[in-house]
Amino acid sequence: MRYFSKPHVSFYIISLLVLPFQVIAGGFGVTVQSAIGGGNAATGHAMAEDASAMWYNPALLSSVEGQQLNTGLSLLNTKIDVVNTGSTIPSAAAGFPVIGDNTVDPGSLSVTPSLFYKRAIPSRAMAFGVGVNVPFGVSTEYENDSFTRYESTATHLKTINVNPAVSWRVNKKLDVGAGLNIQVGQATLDKAIDSFLVCKRFESLNLAPAGTCTALGLTSPSNVATDGKVSVEASGIGYGANIGAVYRPNTKTTFSVGLRSSINYRLKGDADFTHSSNLLNIGAANLAAAGLADQDAEADLKMPASASFAFARSLTNKLTVHGDITWTQWSSVPEIRIEFPDTIAADSITDTQWKDTTRVGAGLTYKMNDKTTLRTGIALDPTSTPGPRNRTPRAPSSDNLWFSGGVSHQISKKLIVDASLSIVHPEKAAINYTAPGSSDYLTRADTDSEVLVGSVSVNYRF
Repeated sequence: MRYFSKPHVSFYIISLLVLPFQVIAGGFGVTVQSAIGGGNAATGHAMAEDASAMWYNPALLSSVEGQQLNTGLSLLNTKIDVVNTGSTIPSAAAGFPVIGDNTVDPGSLSVTPSLFYKRAIPSRAMAFGVGVNVPFGVSTEYENDSFTRYESTATHLKTINVNPAVSWRVNKKLDVGAGLNIQVGQATLDKAIDSFLVCKRFESLNLAPAGTCTALGLTSPSNVATDGKVSVEASGIGYGANIGAVYRPNTKTTFSVGLRSSINYRLKGDADFTHSSNLLNIGAANLAAAGLADQDAEADLKMPASASFAFARSLTNKLTVHGDITWTQWSSVPEIRIEFPDTIAADSITDTQWKDTTRVGAGLTYKMNDKTTLRTGIALDPTSTPGPRNRTPRAPSSDNLWFSGGVSHQISKKLIVDASLSIVHPEKAAINYTAPGSSDYLTRADTDSEVLVGSVSVNYRF
């Protein structure tokens, strides 16, 4: 039996391995890294109120008081209505509609922990810190009968970043800092396989006699009862660095500049296939020869570089205004290329055409009394997705508007508890996505989202 040609193999598995860069606005970055940041929409880190400020700029460690341990949890609850507006699949008659649930919600509740530690090195006018946090992540799940199932049934991306850093107080006005980033990433991506289309491909390439599909009970496309499944799991480690500087022209004003390098991953994993009993009758050896059996998968993944500028200005002894501008170089990832080293499958390429993003925000911090502090902030967080043709069911992101509020209360001289809530308003968006390797496989949908982000942190001073 002859093999499938490489483009045909790519058609079935390319969209499984593409990591979901478009789920959270501005890519897939996790914005909130502590409850203080959640309370001011991540606009007040130039104030360096706790050790989590080191994530934005390691030089801020010198501005954090004493020796501290900050740990917390952020909960992100996402509701996404994805409504089918005319999705179609490849068939003998191109444009055959996808049959399935036409209104779905892939949103979920996700939890991101964080831990930051800082201590001073007074004899050298330096400070040391280490952060353990989740800088990137996403989770979406669709039901098995969703109209999106041939593009996605599940997408999970998890990263953990370990960031040791040091800062040096050059003089009363200037601090500088640098850090190392060690990042571990894991991705899981699932989708359904249309067994009818696989069988028909065998027939069209004369790899199976005419009438085989009918004999196997595969009589129509988009039949959830005869769908198969493929699941991809891949993981890897990447390395990067961050540097920064803090300048205080006077006792009331602080400027912070932080730069974070890109991080390169080499993800390695497996693609595991589960075929329907109907399709298995075509022969496991034939499916393997066609590249539709369990196999290795590899991908290069580049997390983008970023630059952040923040300021804080004390207006009174109680009120401080602050702001942040963060630029992220998403254009450094013009494509995602997936390799299949052990099969005949050609490299699969997704032309992302991502654009750089600039997040802007401003906020206020008000010290009610010696024990209680209030915060608020607003931010515009744009998506890196250039338009509907690059928006997929795995990643239906759009521009986000953040409204945040938070409170800190000092329980004792050593213990402070922080809490925050952010209401995020994503812009309504459209999906008009044609899968790579096919001229007529189209996912067309409208999306409408609601997002709540709640955070709680505990800050302990030794």
